[in-house]
Amino acid sequence: MIRSHQASRQHARIYWADPAPQEASASSQPVAATTTATATATGSWFIEDLGSRNGTFVGGIEITAPHPLRDGDKIEVAGFAIQFTHTIHTGGIETTSSDDDDAASQATDDQLTMEMSADAITDRRRHSDYLHGRTAASAANAADSKTAAERNAAGDDSPGVRSRLLKLAFTLARLEDSESAVAACLDDLVGSLKFDTAGVYLSERSTPPSSVSPSSISEIPLVATRQSGDRSYRRPPETLLQNLAGENGHALLARNIVGDDQLATKNSRGEIDVESIILAPIRDHRDRFLGMIHMTTAAGIRPFSSDDLQVVVAVAEILAESVSRLADQRRLAKSLHLSRRRAELLQEQLGDKVRIVGKSEAIRAVIEKIKLAAPTHATVLVRGESGVGKELVAAALHHASNRREGPMVCLNCAALSETLLESELFGHEKGAFTGATERKRGKFEMADCGTLMLDEIGEMNAELQAKLLRVLEGHPFERVGGHEPIKVDVRVVAATNRDLQAMVGEGKFRQDLYYRLHVVEIIVPPLRQRQRDCLLLAQFFLDRFNREMGRRIETISEAAQKRLLEYHWPGNIRELRNVIERAVVLNQKNVIEENDLALSPASAAGGDATASSDTAVEMTLAELEQQHIERVLRHTDGNKSRAAAMLGIERSTLDRKLKRFAKS
Repeated sequence: MIRSHQASRQHARIYWADPAPQEASASSQPVAATTTATATATGSWFIEDLGSRNGTFVGGIEITAPHPLRDGDKIEVAGFAIQFTHTIHTGGIETTSSDDDDAASQATDDQLTMEMSADAITDRRRHSDYLHGRTAASAANAADSKTAAERNAAGDDSPGVRSRLLKLAFTLARLEDSESAVAACLDDLVGSLKFDTAGVYLSERSTPPSSVSPSSISEIPLVATRQSGDRSYRRPPETLLQNLAGENGHALLARNIVGDDQLATKNSRGEIDVESIILAPIRDHRDRFLGMIHMTTAAGIRPFSSDDLQVVVAVAEILAESVSRLADQRRLAKSLHLSRRRAELLQEQLGDKVRIVGKSEAIRAVIEKIKLAAPTHATVLVRGESGVGKELVAAALHHASNRREGPMVCLNCAALSETLLESELFGHEKGAFTGATERKRGKFEMADCGTLMLDEIGEMNAELQAKLLRVLEGHPFERVGGHEPIKVDVRVVAATNRDLQAMVGEGKFRQDLYYRLHVVEIIVPPLRQRQRDCLLLAQFFLDRFNREMGRRIETISEAAQKRLLEYHWPGNIRELRNVIERAVVLNQKNVIEENDLALSPASAAGGDATASSDTAVEMTLAELEQQHIERVLRHTDGNKSRAAAMLGIERSTLDRKLKRFAKS
């Protein structure tokens, strides 16, 4: 008994017979004349091929008639070698099989065969020759040597089968669900094979062979069946399914199994009326187990043949790839849906950050300039008081331009010393200065193919202004401590709350840089000049903080709205945002009242703090100093260096005063 898909059930026989010299002399085999070693006075041993599909070979030559054997002859059957000898000894037997049904897996197959009736299981197969081709060179040569007439006479319709399988593969490629794919495969099997019942088991979740367990096999559902007669479909025994799903589980063909409860299931009368079965695993090219195809024949129908097994295995392989493809498509579609939803949420959040809110004429003029300037590559100078939203204008310019897919990088020129500012702009090499422990890319490199916003450009010293001018004119630059020229494609948006033209007259800002930056100027009005937008902005911030904090504050009371409209807003939109955020955080009601607004009384009417009330007149000099310093810090958004410069004192002096205020 040889377990190989290349072996026919009745492949060859070795028998004892009387000598037949006339037959031996007529044989065309060159080894036929040398048979005296095993011949006796009464007869000799012969080998005969029984019309096998892949042939029988002696000494590497295929035999076509009964062939006498001599001592030491090497017999090759289905890729395996048998040495004929009178003296039994070890060694000398070798296998020529290179297929995945090789000798390494024979022990497992033999054990299964002994457990499940060696006479019943007639063929095993991992892959179909219709899709992968035969592995034995002799079989391929024999098939190629046949004419079309010979194939038809022998019942070999390989071209027709391959054509039908190709058509099935194209059909499955157009389907969008696994149920339709299973139905198409069963329809194809109905048209190509004669069978009694058929069932397809398919799992939505693929399982690697090493992870297949008995419980996982029993959970695989039956998804479709077909019957050609009155018999209903019956699930095969669980032991058979478990052996099929293992790593070495091959598709199998079993015949003459009437009464064998290891290979078939009893009917309602307690009888096993199945005569032959085919059980083929559905595995994709990654060897993931997806399910199985189970087919049976009963009395009155020709039992399944090895060619039938080839067809079913081919259909199972095609179905596996289709189901695997559909599963991958579903996973990709789900991932794409989640990605799109995430992108929409990010777009909504980003839209809030670049959305310019307002209906006043002043803000409409700003929006119109943004629309006109954004599609161009022109440098833009954004001017306005601290807190009016200059960075928001720069972001709107970036996202409305063709650079929107590139990065947007912001740098506050007033927040850094001269040395650090140059390093931040152009980068530095390792060891360029104390503390430069590694190479660093500058903001210009980071903003390549995007937009670079330089906030508080008026705080830049003259030396850096000259370097910036060269970059804006298209010249390459070098990192601090480096010698390699770097050229980038960056659009610069400069922002300042200072009058650069006046600084040019004072000699504090380069005139050529001013003209280079002043290609397009956008002046953002302070909030007090567009008071009608105050309530729109307040409602916008209220909606945002409700979402972010999970609150349900519905509205702002009329008294609170009136207070917002009367306030002078020295901190502009930044101050309004902070006021609404504080009101949402500390509010336990569903409405913002007037007392929920933390507004400075000194600026409520837009007047001077020293003359706004009697309380201000009675204020001490120290209290007035503290209030003024705090006001300047709010105006500079907490930038102590700028605040100290505006106050005309040293930074260290400002720090000492702030510490004294904190203690008091």
